[in-house]
Amino acid sequence: MKHQKHAKLTKPDSGFFASNEISLLGSNCGRIQRIAKSAAKHLKGDFTVAYVDADHASHDEETVEHREPFASMLTDKISHHQFDIHPKSNFIQQQSVFDACDLTLVNGNHERANNQIVIIDAKKESSLDKRSAALTNVIAFIGIDDKDIPDYIKKLIPNYSELPIFIEKDEDDIARFIQEFIIKKKPRLNGLILGGGKSTRMGIDKLTLNYHGTSQLDYLNDLLKTVCDDVFVSLATDQEIKNTILDTFVGLGPYGGILSAFQKNPNTAWFSVPCDVPLLDKKTIDQLVSQRDTSKLATCFFNSDTQFPEPLITIWEPRAYPVLLHYLSQGYSCPRKVLINTDVAVIKLTDEKVLLNANTIEDRDFVTNLLSNGTS
Repeated sequence: MKHQKHAKLTKPDSGFFASNEISLLGSNCGRIQRIAKSAAKHLKGDFTVAYVDADHASHDEETVEHREPFASMLTDKISHHQFDIHPKSNFIQQQSVFDACDLTLVNGNHERANNQIVIIDAKKESSLDKRSAALTNVIAFIGIDDKDIPDYIKKLIPNYSELPIFIEKDEDDIARFIQEFIIKKKPRLNGLILGGGKSTRMGIDKLTLNYHGTSQLDYLNDLLKTVCDDVFVSLATDQEIKNTILDTFVGLGPYGGILSAFQKNPNTAWFSVPCDVPLLDKKTIDQLVSQRDTSKLATCFFNSDTQFPEPLITIWEPRAYPVLLHYLSQGYSCPRKVLINTDVAVIKLTDEKVLLNANTIEDRDFVTNLLSNGTS
């Protein structure tokens, strides 16, 4: 067998700048920027949009002089922060910035993206022809005042007749199309039952406890199957259980389980549920899924007892993976700390009893009594 130097890891679906990216090309830079700004304004409030362009101004000596001798500089612009990095940031650095947004629009005259919208401009025919290699997945056209496709575009894009075409002044229609593009990119949702603990306080494997006429493992599995594409069980040690994800981040508890799930599949969202919440029900998981906000790092419940987000009954979006890794690199392995300090959707529960953790024999008996009396 051929020697393999590095471990095989599943890589995130990344573009040139971000997972969700569209380049605009085929016209002059001013027109491209106007269309990008118009789309961003229409989408603002529902989605965050980033923009990639080149600086068309001449080399600014004052800017360079102002920055020297700093390698990086953060400037508080009051309304926003400006972060200058020198030397030029690499792919990994820029990916973490742009993936924090729902969509990145790119000036295709200067940079590439995985998806493209072609602007019809006969004056830029030769320019578009030079960039024919960048036309890998054209998704739409934008014309000036009509919907005719000129011959030079038909030659470059053979499937032109299958694609929508918009008139530039129809800003609502363009924004609606881009909005649908973002929504279609919504990551799949997988379930993750966190069962990797040693159950030292309970003295019995909490996955095997029977509160609902079946094991807690089967009960949670059946619950999550109603809202997830697949359901997996996070374990610290190997057991004869189907669809297991063994901890590859060892000794970190639930944090390691979530990270291990993302390592297995960084392109899906993970709905984490601890195995010790016997009162969790269909109504509660339906509420979290129905109010899932993919533009946030995560969607979770508010716990009024702790006055903090509930960290383990949470939908973690793919953008959470690098953030969780970053917190780990800073010495933190608390999922609640990540939720408190990042942009997440926090939902209030009508009845917070569903958050009850059963960690001891006394807790188990209390829950059993609740359920038997029908007071849950």
